[in-house]
Order: sequence, then C-alpha cells, then structure tokens
Amino acid sequence: MPFLEHPKGRAYYRHWPAPEPRAVVVFLHGFGEHTGVYHRYGFALNAAGIDLWAVDQFGHGLSPGVRGDFGSIDDSSRLAETLTEIAEAQRPGLPLIAQGHSFGAVVTLARLLDQPDRYRAGVISGAPLIPIPELLDTDSSFDLDPHWLSNDPFYLDLLENDPLAFTDADSAPLARALDTAWDRFGHDLPKLTVPTLAVHGVVDPIAQIGAVRAYAEQIEALQIKEFPGGGHDILNDTMHREVTDAIIAFIDERC
Repeated sequence: MPFLEHPKGRAYYRHWPAPEPRAVVVFLHGFGEHTGVYHRYGFALNAAGIDLWAVDQFGHGLSPGVRGDFGSIDDSSRLAETLTEIAEAQRPGLPLIAQGHSFGAVVTLARLLDQPDRYRAGVISGAPLIPIPELLDTDSSFDLDPHWLSNDPFYLDLLENDPLAFTDADSAPLARALDTAWDRFGHDLPKLTVPTLAVHGVVDPIAQIGAVRAYAEQIEALQIKEFPGGGHDILNDTMHREVTDAIIAFIDERC
C-alpha cells in the first residue's frame, strides 16, 4: 500500500495509471470521502489517456487523524505538493492538472494562486467560495443528508456501506480551515491566472452555485460548467459521465 510522508503522519494515496498518459491530474477529495470513491472517475480519465493521482486527506480514508479533521489548508496543500512530486518523478515532463472537490477545491485554488507556474490548469467541483451558514457555528457538528450530495444509487449505496465514508463529524476543525480561505478569496481569488474549470451542480445545497457564477464573471481564467439537477458531489452524481467528459475536453484544450 503506497503512503507518502508528511509531518503529521503517513498519508495513503492511490494512482490510476493510463497506459500511455498525456497528462497528470493530482486530486484532493472533500469532507467525508476518500480516494476509493473516485475509482469510476479514475478509470474514465485513464481511458482518455490521463493519469489520476489522489491522496486520502487527514481524518479521512486510510490516512491518520480525527474523523473529518483535515487539519489546516497548509496541511492539505503539503499533501498535494508531495503527491505532485511523486507524480512528476514517475511521469516526467507531462502537463500537470491540479484538481479538488469541495474542501479539496478550496485547497486547490490556494495552490493555484500560490504557484501559478506549477500547473497547466486547474479543475474544481462543489467549491465553497463563500461562507457556509451551517459552518459558522463552530460548536456544532456537520451532518449531511446523502441526497444533498448525489442522487446516483450506486454512490448512495457506497456512502451507506463503505466503512471509510461518512456524512457527519465535528465541524469546528473544518470551519477553522475554511475560514482562513474565505478571508483570502475575496481579495486574492480575482488574481487567479491559471486556466481553471469549475464544474458545479445547479442544485448544490452546500456550496451554492451563485458564488461560483459571480467569480467566473469577473475572473477571466475561471470558467464554469453548470449541470442542471446536480448536487454537491457532482463527480459522483447521475450525470457523472457528462461531468467527466467536460473535464476531459477542458484538459484536451490545455494540453
């Protein structure tokens, strides 16, 4: 089992290798997930000649930590940095794409702002770009209705029966980490220069689409692709094939 080293502990990661890759995606998942829920996405990218590398963030999957506690934005960014270095060593010279979902999207945007020359492009989904009311009270727990995430029966069954997936946890650590990003985005996000695609469900009740639309209107590098009927976990919703096709087409344009 592959693990990468981090000051907080050894984090588990997965690699879905394409036979003859032409690009590399480095992916960060969101709250309650782990890398294993993205195998369908990984195989679809592989069929298009794209490598997928993903890491179980702290407090998730097979990585250590308190359930649901990612740590800081910097902790997650360091995971992505180490994973990027591993991917670069195994796939030298290939274009790098930074991708993240939900909390992972927030970390990905921070990395694209901090290292604009590192990645050829970025992809975000379910990105919470403004404060989420349910997380403003740091004394409460975060308890998600699975149907807020997806209407795909396969994915809902996975959430119910996968012992590594969950929809509830103490929200205080997540709120603290997101708060630092929200403070920054209002000032820095309009400075984004790396071409970035936001795929977003129109009926996402957690990270509502309005904020992403507003930022896309004012940021030339940010484009949005909307999916009617899509919930928060758009990569694992009923229209996941269309979402993946849009991402592949975007990567094709950039690589």
